[in-house]
Amino acid sequence: QGMEGEVKEIKAILGASDQSRPLQLRDAASRSNVLHLNEQGRLHDYRFVVFACHGVLPGEVDQVQQPALVLSHPDPRSGGEGFLTMADVFGLKLNADLVTLSACNTGRGEGHRGEGAMGLTRAFMYAGTPAISVTLWSIDSRSATLLSTGLYRNIRDGKGRAEALRDAKLRMIQGEEGDLYRHPFYWAPLVIFGDG
Repeated sequence: QGMEGEVKEIKAILGASDQSRPLQLRDAASRSNVLHLNEQGRLHDYRFVVFACHGVLPGEVDQVQQPALVLSHPDPRSGGEGFLTMADVFGLKLNADLVTLSACNTGRGEGHRGEGAMGLTRAFMYAGTPAISVTLWSIDSRSATLLSTGLYRNIRDGKGRAEALRDAKLRMIQGEEGDLYRHPFYWAPLVIFGDG
């Protein structure tokens, strides 16, 4: 419910039209649906793409050997695993100004000599976004919502991506979201890679 509420709030902040089918919730939030939307060329139409879900790293789940997002599991269309893997993301065709991965550990990846870090960040940038917001560790779900909605509210109000995230974090640091959220554990994990 928390993740669904997060994306619904972002939809409202951005004023996304229902005609564009901006929300893919519950069973529609599946690996097969993401791949189907990609095949139809519809992913290319979205200016902002937000995944509010769980993220896993290699070895956290037996069958997952690369960073992945956990979508509807099992996949309602294929009956298979619901993991959108790094390899899947490399095959997507996006034209998004910003992709947000509001999930744990999405900014982490394995270092490869001469290549740098291989992970979801690199895969989404390769797929066609100049900027991506990701988390560097497991994030509290309320923090994820505060940061993501604050980021998009500030973007809507005309701020650049880096400034928008900075201002969302400052609200938390200054205690505007409650004293608990002043601690870096809550506001520091979300970062933007790429063109801030």
